[in-house]
Amino acid sequence: MQMERTNKKLIAVFGATGQQGGAVVRALQAGSQFKVRALSRNQGKHRELADEVVKAYLDRPETLKAVFEGAHGVFLATNIWEEGTDELKQATAAVRAAKDAGVKHFIWSTLPDVEAVSGGKFHAPHFIC
Repeated sequence: MQMERTNKKLIAVFGATGQQGGAVVRALQAGSQFKVRALSRNQGKHRELADEVVKAYLDRPETLKAVFEGAHGVFLATNIWEEGTDELKQATAAVRAAKDAGVKHFIWSTLPDVEAVSGGKFHAPHFIC
């Protein structure tokens, strides 16, 4: 028996307008098992992206608990593309806010520092956290 859209568990997706987060949104919608809340810094530009589109900023931790309210799960793709971004700080704030909001499942998509892992052999600045 198919549940009504409003009775489905809610998944909040950071990075919903990017390649990885966008793929997560599309996969969740295709499966029809979850309601999707796309989290974006510019929700007005992406109104049709998901069931809900909510403005959210990883660099403003005090705002995060509210965007996770009612969410069963969170997919987090941190914003590594802006200069000066502290990926670990963003993720830590998101994890704490999700815990405070009662989120049951949390996925953080990240990679280790490729330069550190390879002893400096490989340079991959977009994989540094």
